Amino acid sequence: MPVALVVLPDTQVFVPLRVRSFMLVGSRIEAMSRTVEQLVEFDGVVELVQGFASCALGRRALARFRPRWAASPAQAADVRRDLEQEFALVREAMAYLRAGEETSFGGLPDPVAWLPKLAVPGAVLEPTALLDAAALLDAVTALRESFRTAAARYPYLAARAASLADFRGLARAIRRAILPNGEIPDEASPQLKRIRESLARTRATIQKTLRELLRARGVTPGGSEDYITVRNDRFVVPVRAAERRQVPGVVHGASATGQTLFVEPLEALEWNNQLVQLAEDEAAEIQRLLRELTDRLAAEREALEAATATIAEFDACLARARFARAFDGTLPEFAAGAQLRLEAARHPVLEANLRRQGRTVVPISLSLGDAETVLVISGPNTGGKTVALKTVGVAVLSALAGIPVAAARAWVPLADCVLADIGDEQSLTADLSTFSAHALNLRAMLEAATERSLVLVDEIGTGTAPEEGAALAVALLEEFRQRRCLTLATTHLDRLKAYAATTPGVVNAAMEFDTTRLQPTYRLRLGLPGTSCGIAIAERLGLPRSVLARARALLAPEAREAADLLAELHRSRDELEALKRDLAEQRAALEAERRRLQTEWVERQRRRLAELERQFAETLRHYEQQVRQLLGELQDPQLRAHLGRQASRRLSKLQATARAEADAAALAHLSEAQRELGEAAKTIAPPPPAAITPGRQVRVRGLAQPVVVRQRDDRTAEVQAGPLRLRVPLTDIVGLVDEPAPRPALTVSASREATDEINVIGETVEDAIRRVDEFLDAAALAAKPRVRIIHGHGTGALRRGLREFLAHHPHVERCTDEAPERGGAAVTVVELRS
Repeated sequence: MPVALVVLPDTQVFVPLRVRSFMLVGSRIEAMSRTVEQLVEFDGVVELVQGFASCALGRRALARFRPRWAASPAQAADVRRDLEQEFALVREAMAYLRAGEETSFGGLPDPVAWLPKLAVPGAVLEPTALLDAAALLDAVTALRESFRTAAARYPYLAARAASLADFRGLARAIRRAILPNGEIPDEASPQLKRIRESLARTRATIQKTLRELLRARGVTPGGSEDYITVRNDRFVVPVRAAERRQVPGVVHGASATGQTLFVEPLEALEWNNQLVQLAEDEAAEIQRLLRELTDRLAAEREALEAATATIAEFDACLARARFARAFDGTLPEFAAGAQLRLEAARHPVLEANLRRQGRTVVPISLSLGDAETVLVISGPNTGGKTVALKTVGVAVLSALAGIPVAAARAWVPLADCVLADIGDEQSLTADLSTFSAHALNLRAMLEAATERSLVLVDEIGTGTAPEEGAALAVALLEEFRQRRCLTLATTHLDRLKAYAATTPGVVNAAMEFDTTRLQPTYRLRLGLPGTSCGIAIAERLGLPRSVLARARALLAPEAREAADLLAELHRSRDELEALKRDLAEQRAALEAERRRLQTEWVERQRRRLAELERQFAETLRHYEQQVRQLLGELQDPQLRAHLGRQASRRLSKLQATARAEADAAALAHLSEAQRELGEAAKTIAPPPPAAITPGRQVRVRGLAQPVVVRQRDDRTAEVQAGPLRLRVPLTDIVGLVDEPAPRPALTVSASREATDEINVIGETVEDAIRRVDEFLDAAALAAKPRVRIIHGHGTGALRRGLREFLAHHPHVERCTDEAPERGGAAVTVVELRS
């Protein structure tokens, strides 16, 4: 642990950095027992997390969780790496729980009762301990199986599970040798089975012998002396004391009255001796089995210790994930320097207590670092200032200990220590006043603080005259500021509030107070100092009105004016924040309305274009029907065929002309609707004209999808939206799309630019067929007699696929290879039907 040297006259004492307070004994300073973990109630957070563990191994591992300090940049890198690995495991555990999966070690006995004995030579575990060991082995097997196929989803957890040894054979051996109730079954070994069979036969023989003896004595069945019992592990029969001489044998005891003796007849003596020997053989065989199993466990001791460590790690990891789920926790991020930022942070111990009361905790948010390193928190008593300090402290300690932070988001520094002076540590036995205790604490903190430290000071400057206390507090905060420590201090002193308002790097914050209900709201508000509201709180607590009125009259005028000014500033800020919330809600509503209107507009245009397409298709069908009707009336077959070919060509040209007219109508409709939408849309600055180049994908106001620029001039651009060509003003182009424009598909409306050849080298057969089909449609509409398809040699698969497709195409008359000097078999020449 890092230490600070505190020097008093004629003495030197080393004081742990994380110890919060000291007491004066004679001329010596002695550290008091409370650490910063206790002061901010970090131990309570650890206990909460332990409550989510499922076994003693996990709880014991969590009890050892402590912050990891970074005393130097080199150590900071190591601490960051270790913590990021810890939180990577927790992140996977949180995802594991979100997926509805769970792993519990609730039925696992604590191995601390038997595992250390494996290191003792000659030790033999009892059956119950061996069953506990089998439970551990079963847990290891279940854990390995749970993550055996989960490496892709949970790589870190799966890697740790995969590192576990395979104990299935050892577990089966223990389960086979020991029953769940701890007994050793006959099947544990052949020798044990033979011994127990001999025991059963010997017992039966002895009982038979003794029954015959009883009958020979004339004892009637059902009498008081017709039973056989056991004394000192030997079978005996009861005999009246007066008849002792009638039954030769060994007396093993008498009844409580002395009237009955328990005698082992001479006839049963040898059989009982044999029975005792067999019992000893049985015990020896059981001991041999237990020793054998113990030795097998001892041989795997290192693997077993590693397995218990892994299970402890898993349970602790899952406990932290359950804690994060229960308290809406987040995994912290670690700042590169002295940075602290918390969003909606809560103290888990306070939150747990309030939940039991049916209440909710008020979160706090704050940010420190860069230019602003000191935060001065003021506000009323019982307003939450100390809770704010503890919340910040416990958030940093939790993050540095590998525990999720109870916050929406958290950025914490890799600190070398957290120095805290919270509460009152006056001591009568040490002759230490409140002010002396604070002064000694602050002295040690000054000697220990570095630019990597977090400093928490509660009620700085109290315990002495207000003027002197304020001056001392300002000097202390200025020292911390110059050292660039992240510092949070609470106060009621107006001079500190003024210091925070006028000093660069120092920020005021207030714990909010509801002046209407005379109650604190526990909200931390940055940027303005708070008011103590002592008289208001006294009024709420029931002090007499006359006393309160006299107190208000005794206030200095400047104090009343300062309080009124602060109250007015708080009211103004509340109104401004309420206005900002209203504007944000209105903006969100307007954005939702805009999206709704745009969606409706797109749907309306889709329906209108679909109607234009339907009308166009209906007109074409009507023309084709008339042509077929006229051709059918012709009697001459040759003339009918000749006119049919001519009609087909003219119909194709007519179809192209009609398509152009339909495109023009759609263009006019889209342009009109685009202008309507553009008038209602928010004005957006267009991209630079130089960036609008042919082939570039752009976004046009009023069109839902990106379009491709075909050509442009100084004021307008021609763009292609699917099968349509639009000319739009450059000012209507509102954005550029980073992705390169895809190759436009050939459509019916592209017939005006149909070419004589197409290159499909490098494409799949499926993609090439699709492009060639569109290419042939365009060529047929352009009345081209012949076209070329360049497919290359390659493996020949592309050429064969295209030839099979062309053989059944309605536009193709025939297809051949190109002349050798123009490509040969790498090019297919297609002659189109006229």
